[in-house]
Amino acid sequence: MGNREIRVGLVGAGIVGGGVVKVLREQEAFFRYKLGLPLKLARIVDKDGSRFAVLPVGDAIFSASPDDVLDDPSIDIAVELIGGTGYAKDFVLAALRKGKHVVTANKALLAQHGPEIFKEAELRDVSVYFEASVGGGMPVIKTIREAMIGNDIASLKTIINGTCNYILTRMTQEGLAFAEVLKDAQAKGFAEADPELDVGGGDSGHKVAIMASLLYDGYVPYSALSVEGIKDIAPEDIEFARELGYTIKLLGVIRRESPVSPIEVRVHPAMLRKGHILASVSDAFNAVLLRGSAVGDILLYGKGAGEMPTASAVVSDLIDVARNIAGGTPRRISMDYYDESRALPVKSLGELVSRYYLRFSVLDIPGVLAAIASVFARHSISIASVVQREALEGRNVPLIFVTHDSVEARLRAALAEVEVMDFIRDRTQVIRIEE
Repeated sequence: MGNREIRVGLVGAGIVGGGVVKVLREQEAFFRYKLGLPLKLARIVDKDGSRFAVLPVGDAIFSASPDDVLDDPSIDIAVELIGGTGYAKDFVLAALRKGKHVVTANKALLAQHGPEIFKEAELRDVSVYFEASVGGGMPVIKTIREAMIGNDIASLKTIINGTCNYILTRMTQEGLAFAEVLKDAQAKGFAEADPELDVGGGDSGHKVAIMASLLYDGYVPYSALSVEGIKDIAPEDIEFARELGYTIKLLGVIRRESPVSPIEVRVHPAMLRKGHILASVSDAFNAVLLRGSAVGDILLYGKGAGEMPTASAVVSDLIDVARNIAGGTPRRISMDYYDESRALPVKSLGELVSRYYLRFSVLDIPGVLAAIASVFARHSISIASVVQREALEGRNVPLIFVTHDSVEARLRAALAEVEVMDFIRDRTQVIRIEE
């Protein structure tokens, strides 16, 4: 295709889109003259026309309609930074049908509609790149798809949502309640006005579903995941974890025991030993810990969101696509396995074997410990340690159990029996312990 200009249409010039404009402008000469990639930002689309005036857009054409990108036959690459799974899906599919490559940061879109999108890309002989959808500026997708291609991946553990990690860090360091930290995080812009997708675990779940699909060359539907958030983590859980030598994190876990085993894919609060490499990941930082058969453990660490880190990942994808176009290989990395016909079996949460932290709220009366222990024994739940606090007269008391390895289904059955007993005063807090 020679050295013809490779033209880009950007839809969504908000925080991340604005960062993409800045990076492209700063690096334009390097891309064009050092890399030999005449990449040009030709069109920018956003409903807010004021953004055009404050960005270094050069001679790019600004408009309010995404159709201007779709209908321009000179646009080679469409960058979708709209977000959501409504119009963003329609735009991406329309761009692919018009023979345009797509770069997106939209994890929800790919986790929920990836098979349809990648199938369309295969049919049209174009590519979809999505590094920014997982981990912001960390090169997670590239590492899995390219750098570790010679490895069988035994496991992946990740802290992949900066909002949740920021909240848990503040709760741990300052002894604050969840609601108090969330309110402050919203005021400072670390959390959305509607934080449910983050604190409910959904954002992490979307990213984990994508990573699981890439790791094991099949499709892991988001609906197959077990996803729990951090809203129920209380200051007393943080404090008890500290006493027991643990730190609480919102953790994504992907694991497979053998090539024929179902995949373990889950997102939930977990206790990590203070010496664990992920326990020290604090504030809004993210990390991904991969264990490969050849390379051993690999840690990726960095900012998982924000204007410039995410823009960095988007521009990295643009360069990859531009190289593919220049080299005549529009689909250098196929995603044909990301298809509903190749859905991978996911291990049910009831089959999980783990250690557990349990916090009961009980009346301080004789026989409570013995009654709970008796139920646990019938369900083959072995208790590793017990912590009990004295209570003031008439007050409830926390009773902490830490179990040995137990099957989750048996644990839940035991808890169902315990929680109807007269001395139980609140729902039992259950947090898995991840070694």
